[in-house]
Amino acid sequence: MKIGLYFITSSNFGRAHEELAEEALKAGVNFIQFREKGMSIRRMYEIAKRIRNLTSEYSANFIVNDRVDIALAVDADGVHLGQDDFPYEIVRDVFNGIVGVSTHNIEEAKKSERFADYISAGPVFKTETKKDARKPIGIEGLKKIVSAVNRPVVAVGGINRYNIEDVLKTGVKGVAVISAIANSENPERSARELLEIVKMYLDD
Repeated sequence: MKIGLYFITSSNFGRAHEELAEEALKAGVNFIQFREKGMSIRRMYEIAKRIRNLTSEYSANFIVNDRVDIALAVDADGVHLGQDDFPYEIVRDVFNGIVGVSTHNIEEAKKSERFADYISAGPVFKTETKKDARKPIGIEGLKKIVSAVNRPVVAVGGINRYNIEDVLKTGVKGVAVISAIANSENPERSARELLEIVKMYLDD
């Protein structure tokens, strides 16, 4: 699976999820994840539907965080699950699409790989975006997870234009960012700059 730069939307930076998704898509990002913890299900559905339409226009993959019901309702390409979300062990009983699972150590990564199409690993660095983020695993921790599993690994957590090359050198197949795009004065330009770096390592 070719992943590359993976953008997770956020409403914490004064812009709407859809607006940020479109900026990233214009830059060429191929994976967009809708992540929202503070809205009603109806509002989340409405936003997810709009992002689904945008990603379809750009032939990009649309992933919904946590909410399998919303992923099904908007015909998303995939769902991304945390360790405490809908059980990833049974998600394929109800969802026939891409399944990503968040992991924080080798044990979690190895346990989830038989159920996942890709595994996210992190946080690699300290991050302010996710309030309940765990202790950073660092570059060495990321390397260990990449070496331990046979699924594509997507690094996440505190990644920006200044440290992304160190992350890419670990053998990951994707790099997920939030604030590096969402908190930029020009999200599209920031996404393009990150994509240029990613392509130097992952453009097969």
